[in-house]
Amino acid sequence: MVGSIAIDNTIYTSSLPQAGTTTLANSYITNIGGKGANQACAALFLNGNVSFIGAVGKDQNGQNVKKRLSELGLNYYIKESEEPTGVAFIILEETSGENRLLIVQGANLDIQKEDLDNCDDLFVDNGILLTQFETSISCIEHVIKKAHEHNMLLVVNPAPYKEIDEKYFKYIDYLVPNEHELEQLTNIFNIEEASKSLLNKGVKNVIVTLGEKGSFFINKEESFYVAPHKVKAIDTTAAGDSYLGALVTMLSEGKDIKEAMEFASLASSITVTRKGAIQSLPKINELKQKQKSPS
Repeated sequence: MVGSIAIDNTIYTSSLPQAGTTTLANSYITNIGGKGANQACAALFLNGNVSFIGAVGKDQNGQNVKKRLSELGLNYYIKESEEPTGVAFIILEETSGENRLLIVQGANLDIQKEDLDNCDDLFVDNGILLTQFETSISCIEHVIKKAHEHNMLLVVNPAPYKEIDEKYFKYIDYLVPNEHELEQLTNIFNIEEASKSLLNKGVKNVIVTLGEKGSFFINKEESFYVAPHKVKAIDTTAAGDSYLGALVTMLSEGKDIKEAMEFASLASSITVTRKGAIQSLPKINELKQKQKSPS
């Protein structure tokens, strides 16, 4: 996996502040996150064989990140950049479980082509590569090219939305946006029509994550919806990352796409019942137990 790392600063509040007003929050936590690190750990916790490429600054946050990822047992190449470690500021409305994010990308934008080429051994022939859009455009496009060169199954999570050259779409095996990212990618409001437009541009399969409404799959041969697992969400941070990590883990084990999506939906449903990012991600034993005794 190639992607971002950030220090998440999360404020929990009963209501969001309005312009020009002050709102008293309920609590505050700081932990390691970033879509790349979250997704890598999500797969790792589900017994995935994961290697991760990212970047941090030469600061205390960066040292803390490397120490924590080592403790978790993640195999990684982490560049130490002159830019500061990325940070995210999250306001979570506890009444709804929904969040608002502001991200300072920092070192995440400093992953260069030569950094990727220097760890070419982590791009495993015929393996699976998952990446997102919290790095630079040049990094994203070079990752896509390297995945193609190594005949890897390429899964792309276009979050947050950035515009990349459409010539790369033909290399994407699974594009996994949420509803908002799908609309930004296509300027089409209908989910099925928007997804079909991406297929027409060369993407082989599209999965749209729909939050509490489940997820939608489509390719040139079939389409279907996967129902969500109904839970009381208290924090949606890392929900999509949990889904992606579980999805690629199941694909790596040879599961069909519907089974992989159902497993990913279950993983995500556990994540949203807990606070935080990496600390909220479920372990494989939890999911197996949940599958045996659904609630």
